[in-house]
Amino acid sequence: CFLRPSLRPMVREVITVQVGQCGNQVGSRFWDLALREHAAWSSGIAAYDEPMSTFFRHVDARSGAPLALGDGTVPISSLRARAVMVDTEEGVVSQVLRSPLAELFDRSQVLADVSGAGNNWAHGHEHYGPLHRDGLLERVRRAASHCDSLQAFSLLHSMGGGTGSGLGSYVLEALADEYPRTIRFATAVFPSESDDVVTSPYNTVLAAAELAEHATVAMPLQNAALAAMVDHAEGGATPHAASGGDGRGGGSGGRGGGGG
Repeated sequence: CFLRPSLRPMVREVITVQVGQCGNQVGSRFWDLALREHAAWSSGIAAYDEPMSTFFRHVDARSGAPLALGDGTVPISSLRARAVMVDTEEGVVSQVLRSPLAELFDRSQVLADVSGAGNNWAHGHEHYGPLHRDGLLERVRRAASHCDSLQAFSLLHSMGGGTGSGLGSYVLEALADEYPRTIRFATAVFPSESDDVVTSPYNTVLAAAELAEHATVAMPLQNAALAAMVDHAEGGATPHAASGGDGRGGGSGGRGGGGG
């Protein structure tokens, strides 16, 4: 049935926090698919509506000032992803910010270091976590300030890499501390059996403990299974297992990497 605008359910926004090489690569693909899916169901009209407002903000293309939702028929001026991008190296984040999707991301919502976590959970969790906690939470608060009714945080990260496992689990814990009543949905990419990063199993176990304690919902994804699905969809005969490590310090190669 049709509801008058004043009686429509309030939009519930989701802020995506993408951590590490894997998280930012998966996140980049997610935003691309979200735009494509909306375009496929928009009846040929590029309008900013309620479904889109869950993951995107509508802003003025020139000034960047926020624009109201309206009645769902307002033509899109410019979109900004409700996202925070985090990494301990600048490589993948820089690639995303130079990609065709670069305009989606607010540069002030990016938090990047330069030296990496060295495939070490403790380095990501105990060093980079406390070091960047204030900056991270400030970016999250800024994203939340643009929400009318924040429903959830969506965390994208790997379990095998030092940044994804260590800093990713620290981010999850910080969100639980600061926003205890907000859903924390963690999409965690587990390493494949062929991963040759020696610390990957330890990173995974340590991160899994944090995941069990601080995530409201966890969706585990197995790296090799995802790669096999892609190969099957593309008609390939040889499965590829993406790295479950950082992808920077000796992990096996693969589709987009499972690192960070």
